[in-house]
Parts: sequence; C-alpha cells; structure tokens
Amino acid sequence: MNLIVEIMGWTSVAFYILLLLFNGMKNMRLASFLSVANDVMWGFMIGVMPKVLLNLVVGSVSFYRYVCDFTNIPKKVTHLLLVLMVAGLSYFSYFAVNDYLANSSLGLLLTWVDFALILIALSVKRIHVFQFFMLTSAFVGGFAYYLLSIEQMIVIKVIVGLITSYKLLIHPFFPELENRLLFWKLAK
Repeated sequence: MNLIVEIMGWTSVAFYILLLLFNGMKNMRLASFLSVANDVMWGFMIGVMPKVLLNLVVGSVSFYRYVCDFTNIPKKVTHLLLVLMVAGLSYFSYFAVNDYLANSSLGLLLTWVDFALILIALSVKRIHVFQFFMLTSAFVGGFAYYLLSIEQMIVIKVIVGLITSYKLLIHPFFPELENRLLFWKLAK
C-alpha cells in the first residue's frame, strides 16, 4: 500500500507539470481533469481530507469553466452547474473553517489559503492571470507543505513556481524558446 501511495504522489507531480506546460486554457483544463482524478485518490490514501475536497472543488470549477468557455451547452444547464458548484464551494468553506478550528496550525491554515488561490486561478479565463495566481500558490503552498512535511507536494510547488515564473517572465519575450526546448508544440 505504501508503494502505491508513493507512486500516486509522484504521479501527482507529473500531472502538475503537464497542467502548467500548456499555453492555452482548453488544454490546461483537460489536463486538470487527470490531475484531479489522481489527487482525489491520493488524498484519500494519505488521509489529507482538505486535498480531497479541494480537488473535488477544483474538478467542478474546471468542468464549469470548460463547459462555459468551450461548449455550446444551453445557459440553463450552465446555470444549474453554477448552482451545484456554489453549493460545493459553500460546503468546502464550511469544512475548511471547521477543520482549521479543530486542528489549528500554520501549515493547515496555509494549505487552505493555497487552495483558495488555486480556485481563483482556475476561475479565470486568461492564461496569464491563471499563471500569476499559480505562482503565488507555489510560494504559499510550498511553505505550507514544508510545515506539514509532505515531500511530493513541496516538489510540486517548486516545479509550479519554476514553470509559472518561466511562463510569466521569459515566455512572453522569447516565445520561440519553448518550441526549441520541447519536442512537441504546446502553443494552443
């Protein structure tokens, strides 16, 4: 069982990298579904309920934004999805407050702040705004997981910080560099 938990932790790292490599929101949203599925199972296995809830909410936000931005589903259906998502976010907020009050620590508080930053990032339409919030999340979450001693998540946050720094600070000035460094094109 420990081997499976370890593998899923490092698979989470791989999915996070894939998620951040794309320069377009459609591919990023599709990659986020893989990451969510892996992290929900991994969260259950390591017993970190905030991670499970976050990923369920992340999956619903990604699904809602994908439906709104990339499909022609009627407005009534998207409004129903929005109501369900708000209900989920309300429960998530209730759980976060109660979980923090029951187990107050700086590490746990920062994981909830990190989760809020990720939700904000996934709620936006523009890739650069998404990348900015993910960069902020890298610092907050990296410190939180350092305090909680979860190694894979520390590695993920360092990689998130490096990739989003590249995407925000280097890619806009040297976009051709990415296509030379990678053997596949990620432009759209």
